[in-house]
Amino acid sequence: TIHNEKMSKSKNNFFTVKDILKEYPGEVIRFFILQTHYRSPLDFSDERLKEAQTSLARLQNTKAYIDELAGKEGDDDTAAELASKAEALRKEFYEAMEDDFNTALAISQMFALSKDINIYYQEVTNGTKAFDAADFKKVADIYAEMAEIIGIFEQQEKAEDDGLTDKLMEIIITLRQDARKEKNWAVADKIRDALKDAGVVLEDTPNGVRWKKA
Repeated sequence: TIHNEKMSKSKNNFFTVKDILKEYPGEVIRFFILQTHYRSPLDFSDERLKEAQTSLARLQNTKAYIDELAGKEGDDDTAAELASKAEALRKEFYEAMEDDFNTALAISQMFALSKDINIYYQEVTNGTKAFDAADFKKVADIYAEMAEIIGIFEQQEKAEDDGLTDKLMEIIITLRQDARKEKNWAVADKIRDALKDAGVVLEDTPNGVRWKKA
């Protein structure tokens, strides 16, 4: 349906996937569809697609946090509880998928895990918790497993360029940091604004500046 009215050629109120792909990545469309149970009516609107895009970005942001912590070392037992919760959410995720392919409910379990990972990331980066590499890897693996089944992050992975983008961003961020140290605020702001216009947001963290796509 579209705006709660059945799509039809006679009413000229329909869209094809080809039409929508001109405006949104395929992964966003897939995620939008999977957020509704396949037996339930799916109401299409530009607003709902934008909401799906925002929701998917939240999950992608968590993946960025995971990637940031991936190479970090630490043997403190601070993520054991998180790993236990991840296992429980994994179980509920599979139960949802086995219950008549309930992707909407399964995705909600992934969001619950995303929230817990975000909290743990903030605690580690602000220094209130030491890092637990072994247990966090278990959590990261479960998150990746859920993502693979739902079919997200695939376009992001296909777009990898052997680290060239990361290297270029590191150079740009370094230039901006140098400008700030020299109190050349005009240049620093110009770099930040240009990145923002290009769809890149800079975030200051206790571990330095990180970037992400808006």
